[in-house]
Amino acid sequence: MMKKTVSIAVLCVLCAAGLAGFSGCQAQKKKAAAAAAERIKIEVTVDTAARRTINQERKMLGTLSAYRETDVGPLSMGSVRVRYLPFKIGDYVEEGTVVAKMDDAQFVQTEAQFVSLKSQYERSKALYEASALSKAQFEGIEAQYTSMKRQMVTMEENTVLKAPFSGVITAKSVEEGELYSASMAPGGSKGVVRITQLNPLKIDLDVDDQTVRFVKKGMQVELTVDNGTDSLPVYGRVDYVNPVANSMSRTFGVRIIVQNAQRKLLPGYFAEAHILISTKANCLSVPRSAVVDDRVFTVKDSVALSKKVEVGLLTEKYAEIVSGVSAGDIVVVKGNKALPDSAVVDIVNK
Repeated sequence: MMKKTVSIAVLCVLCAAGLAGFSGCQAQKKKAAAAAAERIKIEVTVDTAARRTINQERKMLGTLSAYRETDVGPLSMGSVRVRYLPFKIGDYVEEGTVVAKMDDAQFVQTEAQFVSLKSQYERSKALYEASALSKAQFEGIEAQYTSMKRQMVTMEENTVLKAPFSGVITAKSVEEGELYSASMAPGGSKGVVRITQLNPLKIDLDVDDQTVRFVKKGMQVELTVDNGTDSLPVYGRVDYVNPVANSMSRTFGVRIIVQNAQRKLLPGYFAEAHILISTKANCLSVPRSAVVDDRVFTVKDSVALSKKVEVGLLTEKYAEIVSGVSAGDIVVVKGNKALPDSAVVDIVNK
């Protein structure tokens, strides 16, 4: 009887130890699971599903160029000395500014002859009006005066060179005191100086037949201009749309004028034009990056749930959601490429 009692006691002790060990193992497993869950928490970036006005666009690449550019120089085919040239490359000049003066010896000589002829013309006119000079004689003198007057205007324009519009000096073929000839500087400026208008600028695009029907004269066009340091959103307006396609490329020429009062943009910058195709208002949408294989992850209580969605209009920035999520839902926009369903997430920013 004693042996039996001892055996039962031993068995009870073993059972109690086993139960304690099982409970301890379960606790350890729970701790390990909690630690594992903490370790695999995934960082994500989120945004909100909302009703927006979204625009569908077509992007076209072009290059900004000067609106106008001209070489300013005299018409003389011979060599003439530059007497006055105060500007250097990069200087800004207003319209009408004297940018250079050429040797005026011939102009002064012709001007003296013109002054004498003008006096003769005025006397002849007075005599003609007093009927003291025949009409034929007066008309002969008048013709000489008119011809020389035009000649003086031309000579003055070729002696005193003025900026035809406001712009920047971008090339010079000579310096002050040097001889200038129209045959100088092949490939460079064909004048004494070159003036480039930087406000406004223009961008010429070759638009295909599927896009040109959306482009209208006067419409505003958003441009993304990459100047090598950052991308600047600017706006231009359509100056014209060529209604006739290029016979070789089968594209239509479109010119966009870009205001550049601060002259921050320069000819040669690449520009991406965003041609508006359609607009949809009050559209439930999410950032396009939220949609992966027609699924969107919504976040609730730090858990990301995968939801099947029906996508409508797609733009570069947004995706229209026809069904699957509701306005106000928090959706994952970054970190969702390999995100498992029901994963615990850590929102790094909203």
